[in-house]
Amino acid sequence: MMLLFVLCGLLVTGGVVALVAWARGSEPVPEADGGDERENPLATRAHTLWYGAPGTAPARMVRLRRIQLPLALIGAALGWLFTGIPLTALLVPLAVFGLPWLFDTTRSDTHRIERLEALSEWTQRIADVLLLGVGLNQAIVTSRRTAPAALEEEIGELAARLQARWRPEEALRAFADSLADATADKVLAALLLRAGDSGPGLARALADMADSVREEVRQRRAIEADRSKHRTTIRWLVGIITLVIVVGAFNSEYTRPYTTLVGQVVLAVVAALFVAIIAWMRALASHPPVPRLLVADRRSRTGRRRGAPAQDARGAGEAAELLGEAR
Repeated sequence: MMLLFVLCGLLVTGGVVALVAWARGSEPVPEADGGDERENPLATRAHTLWYGAPGTAPARMVRLRRIQLPLALIGAALGWLFTGIPLTALLVPLAVFGLPWLFDTTRSDTHRIERLEALSEWTQRIADVLLLGVGLNQAIVTSRRTAPAALEEEIGELAARLQARWRPEEALRAFADSLADATADKVLAALLLRAGDSGPGLARALADMADSVREEVRQRRAIEADRSKHRTTIRWLVGIITLVIVVGAFNSEYTRPYTTLVGQVVLAVVAALFVAIIAWMRALASHPPVPRLLVADRRSRTGRRRGAPAQDARGAGEAAELLGEAR
């Protein structure tokens, strides 16, 4: 029993520390000057696993992870102490991270549709400005004032990088990484190919791209309307099962059989089957993303930036200052 109290105390302490760290926030660590910038595959996989997608993590996902971590640590300790079942120290964090993971997939993909709609609107505005004889860089910087709300931050960063004298190709690739979308890569690929020539041909190509993205938005809205019924059914089913388990945990007669060794094994098997079924339901409700186009090949050195890292760091600092002034 003493070991149980010690372990639960450590979990509660870890949760409180994580909560304090979340409340204080963190400052970005400046990169050291010199050296070759290389992408760490392990760090990329860990970032994708933690935030659910490559590229810049959405602010909503960052806030969610900061809340989930202390809740999982504190909830695991309290669940173990309250029920007397050691396996709850694993099941509670699994529920804290698993239920939002499931509900996020079963939720309508309106966020991505809104970003695609904003991308088509921004692309059409760039095409209209280019027809007036304005250069591509100036057209992008000007578009920051009328940027759609769904992409206002990303477009502001792109304009700030261009004003900080980034090469247009590098600024556009950074913009593509922040969007991390295959459809956006098609639009930005056209800008990359014609970065040095913003004649009427580029304007017509961008107008065609905007029409293509609008058509994709229309089709995706129709698909999401058909999927909404099945996704609602999954959410209600999982919610009812979770509610029954939570209510049953308050009944000591209900939880007493699971405190034995055999009960632990049975509970582990039932939990594993439930997780497997939920994962299968999530796989049915989700769709794999389309592979991106503007992804640097890790095996090649041609996609890596060369030159003075100090100049790149100074350019990034200037971009951040300009972005802060724009905001």
